[in-house]
Amino acid sequence: MEHVESNTDALTDYKNAEAYVEEVAIARITDEELFNLSAESLRWKSWTGFRIFLIMIVQGCCMAGYGIDWTVIGGINNFSTWHAFFNFKDTGTTIATFNALMTIGSVCAAPFLSLGDVIGRRGVIFIGNFIVLAAAFIQAFSTGIPMFMAGRFFLGFGSALMSQPQYIGEVAPTHLRGRLVGLYGACFQFGSVFMSAGLIGLGTMTSNWSWKIPLLLEGFFPAIVCGTIYFISPESPRYLIIKGRKEEAAMVIARYHTTEGNNPDHPLVKAVVQQMEDSISGATNMEVWDWRGFFKKGARSRVGVLIIYSIFQSWNGGGIIGQYLGPACETVGITSTTAKNGFSFGSTLTYLIFTVVGSFIIDKMWRRHLIFIGIGCIILIQTAITILSWQYTLHESKSTAILTIFFFFVFQACSATFIATMHNIYPVEVLSLSLRAKGMGLYSLIQSAASTVQQYGIGVGFEKIGYKLWVVYIVYNTIQLGLSYFCFPETSALSLEEIDAVFETPGVKPVKMSLDIKKAQKEHDRLEAEAALNGTPAM
Repeated sequence: MEHVESNTDALTDYKNAEAYVEEVAIARITDEELFNLSAESLRWKSWTGFRIFLIMIVQGCCMAGYGIDWTVIGGINNFSTWHAFFNFKDTGTTIATFNALMTIGSVCAAPFLSLGDVIGRRGVIFIGNFIVLAAAFIQAFSTGIPMFMAGRFFLGFGSALMSQPQYIGEVAPTHLRGRLVGLYGACFQFGSVFMSAGLIGLGTMTSNWSWKIPLLLEGFFPAIVCGTIYFISPESPRYLIIKGRKEEAAMVIARYHTTEGNNPDHPLVKAVVQQMEDSISGATNMEVWDWRGFFKKGARSRVGVLIIYSIFQSWNGGGIIGQYLGPACETVGITSTTAKNGFSFGSTLTYLIFTVVGSFIIDKMWRRHLIFIGIGCIILIQTAITILSWQYTLHESKSTAILTIFFFFVFQACSATFIATMHNIYPVEVLSLSLRAKGMGLYSLIQSAASTVQQYGIGVGFEKIGYKLWVVYIVYNTIQLGLSYFCFPETSALSLEEIDAVFETPGVKPVKMSLDIKKAQKEHDRLEAEAALNGTPAM
């Protein structure tokens, strides 16, 4: 079989060339050898597969804990005992501030995510889980609103550090990356389902323990992570490469990417290590507080995409169903605490199921198509909810209320399938290795800031204009859909390092470059198929 030039060599050649020829660059980077080699090197039913499973259990606990954190406040907001203890209503500035403080904590923690390049990815995850564990006790045993607010802030601070999809993206075998990152994101909903189910039963209690127990359970999964992470989860091989610990990185890749599990001289190990080394060669912003690399020409496009995407993720309207489902139900006449918690449980379970579904289709569809379909569905569903809520204000029909709740569930299904799985993988793919730790910190910072505005705005908005708040999101999501077409490049079926070409090829915009690459890949596959039918070697 004819030898095909490696992606790494090709990227190095054309990036260093004085003249740029777009067609040559495209032809060189359509190679999928690394992906195929990864698939050939690992048999899932092996000890290596079991070790990956254990990693997913531990890291999944991080996201499950995060899911509990975001579910608790919306659930106990339906409990009269909680409102009586702190003396406030279920809408307005107090509950909005409680929600906002968690995202403010996340904003403040975001710069510290870059410590992943100093103490390792595991170190940051451990610290985050420990802070969440402490915050759970602070909230549960608060004696007043100021103390509870402090607990919410530290909860957000720790949550930002403990949920790191980049770790899964860096440890996972190349051919499993999309699926594992998608399943990692689904664990958020597992935690939410776990908590939502508990809230249904706790809602029948009349003592203050009805809201204290959920707050204490915020520390359940973080305690598991703190006790197991250094025994089960390896350090990221990319971090080890950054620190010059090449031999350790090779052993991690061998142990978790190959069936053999102990051969650092395996062809896949050499290829992955070489690719990582080439990716960070010449990087100038590896110091933890050095952000100059974000202002370089190639990096500016990445940062722009990251900023827009993080805002879009936060402002699509999902927060209404997430943290304000109770008030949303009240707009169509559903006021029972048990009913609202039951709907919350069903909504969260729906999201979990369809997030898992999304994790299995994410590598079968283009990233851009997932974004377009997801936003388009959300616009249609929000329009339906607005019309039905308006009709309920005119007639107060039970069937209208039921249909509105049905569309809440449809919203969750579409959001989970097409948008949620992208949340944890697209930002990682957009960022180069040298920018990744700081870039994910920036992503968390912007997303948390946007969420702070949204959470506060929803709380006040429901109090002021009720169901009409949906109209604001319809208009916004329509604008978002148009901007997505022009701003978001395609990243599917490209290794994390090969995406450098999309952003760093001179003279071509990232979206156009990514689409040209996809066309070239399609043509390459067609020629290979024809060659196989004719019995001739592929060119």
